Amino acid sequence: MQKKLFFIISLLIFSGMFSGNLFAINGYENCPMVDGKIDASELVNIVPYSGTSRTCDAPVSNFILTINKLALCTSDPNDYILGNSTADPCYYLWNTAEGNEAISFGVEKGNEYSFPATLPPSGTYTAGYAEISATIPIYVELEFDEELMFGGNSAGTGWSIPSPSKFIGGGDRNMSMQDFLTGNLFGFTEAFSESQQPSFNNYSFTYNSLSTTEFLNTLVSNTALSHNGNYRSVFLLNDSGRLASTYSDVSSLIIKDEFSTPITITDQTSTVTYKYSPDYAARITVVPTGLGGWFVTSILFGDTQFAMEFE
Repeated sequence: MQKKLFFIISLLIFSGMFSGNLFAINGYENCPMVDGKIDASELVNIVPYSGTSRTCDAPVSNFILTINKLALCTSDPNDYILGNSTADPCYYLWNTAEGNEAISFGVEKGNEYSFPATLPPSGTYTAGYAEISATIPIYVELEFDEELMFGGNSAGTGWSIPSPSKFIGGGDRNMSMQDFLTGNLFGFTEAFSESQQPSFNNYSFTYNSLSTTEFLNTLVSNTALSHNGNYRSVFLLNDSGRLASTYSDVSSLIIKDEFSTPITITDQTSTVTYKYSPDYAARITVVPTGLGGWFVTSILFGDTQFAMEFE
């Protein structure tokens, strides 16, 4: 028999407690830090991802998640998600398709968001997933320890040359994975001569593909996550809840974990905690200028250190 429980989305993640990457089919390093700032002199030591570019995960002040579904599954739901099976092996703690309102909340250190939800029947669950909006507002200002950085100008039409900066924020607009394909990189960032905090640009990022070079709607990992041994898959869906077929078709994404250790729900289980953190939620890419400085060519949604706990 299903019962109501106190469902908590907890944002109280201790630094270093988790080290997995959200779309960690291709995990990235954490950005080198010194005294709370990104160490510009150490960027060169990041393993290049493509050509001379380096990618790493950095802190953000806040990001906003909109959740449509939260599910626990008795078997791997990939075939159902992909449309290869009509048998749904999942029970839903929250589901907008069943009349629940979408949940939106800001993720920043020290916050906690809670609401009543429905606990699945007692049993063993081998997988779980969250379906979230593909567009994620990100409030971010990157501070580097040296004035070596260039970002976009305020209009998003070119680089902030010739003046290097310590402060790089998200551009004042929405950007997406498709922008990489069109070569529109100026709009991802904006350089500032001084800190803009506590104000931030209205920057958001849309995952309308899982690749920067083509439309890709599915990533299935065969490599276990380092922090918990789970296997992660990511899917892009359309408004009908099926796999999206084009960039413009994408409305949400599913982040699914196949658990390394199955979860057992009993009559004593009363709390489910989903954990997220802003500590490494900005995935930034930098490219050397050739003159000792760096272009910050993009800010994406990165590692939320996602985890689930049951009590």
